[in-house]
Amino acid sequence: MNKLDIADELTTYTNQLNNITELMLTNLNNSDISKSKELDRLYFLINYAKQISNGLYNFSNEITKE
Repeated sequence: MNKLDIADELTTYTNQLNNITELMLTNLNNSDISKSKELDRLYFLINYAKQISNGLYNFSNEITKE
């Protein structure tokens, strides 16, 4: 597997992770969960997934620059 194949795979996973976090956020915003610790944990997980996605995206870009 060459660098471009790896970068493409990372981009695919990044896009999938972004789609999942957007779906989670949409569902969370439409839910009837009251403000609680559980709600805070869900927002934390969504933000964490977005950070991972951004990291994967940046890593993919670095691979293709070399």
